[in-house]
Amino acid sequence: MKRSFIILSLLVAGGMAHAASPIYSWEWTTEGTQITAPGWNGSFNYTTGNDYATFGSGSGGGTPYNSGIAGISGSFTVSFDLKNLSSTNNAWKDVFSLYSNGTVSGESNSMVLEFNASGELYFYNKGFGGQSGGNINTGLTWTDLQQDNWNNLSIVSDLSSQTLSVYVNGALAGTITGWNPSSPALTGSQFGSSFGNTRPMNGTIDVNNIKFYDGVVLPVPEAATASLGLLGLAALLMRRRRSC
Repeated sequence: MKRSFIILSLLVAGGMAHAASPIYSWEWTTEGTQITAPGWNGSFNYTTGNDYATFGSGSGGGTPYNSGIAGISGSFTVSFDLKNLSSTNNAWKDVFSLYSNGTVSGESNSMVLEFNASGELYFYNKGFGGQSGGNINTGLTWTDLQQDNWNNLSIVSDLSSQTLSVYVNGALAGTITGWNPSSPALTGSQFGSSFGNTRPMNGTIDVNNIKFYDGVVLPVPEAATASLGLLGLAALLMRRRRSC
């Protein structure tokens, strides 16, 4: 029993630990903003007492983006939470973009989180760092993001395993293999469209917990999923102990 308890304790600790500190971090709480990196152009609209900020794009307002990301030159992880998308029309619309090679307009050298014409949310590689091709279906749709429920997305570029992966609410949505961009450094990012206001979202959306890591940081599964896994493991360990 003692060994079982130790194993469970280690698993719980491993699931709760956050292995790295973000290079950039934007968070909003009921007490206000907690921003550890300057440089966003445009603005997130924070209302006192909320635990999120709202941003708009296209005709609804300016698009916040950081065109000068520095300090992330190899593997990286970007994560954020989204909910309450106001736009309702199904069309090709961009939610979030990442850039390499100093691109400041259009979609070259980018990766884009984008709704297709059917309202499905995909993550497309549009030639990031000189490497073309690949897409990942996140499993989310317009309808999912129009709800008052947070959805966490994590984008993980792992050069050691040559994979580009997307996680949704802690679960792996998909992976692009053979990932080996010639210029892997992040140089820019944007919410609400691609640079140059390409395919703007044309609406508003709530956002929180934006984090950029210089390295691979795998997301922690949702609490319910993690709890079920630990309970199942505990039952298995107890069953083995009884059979001994």
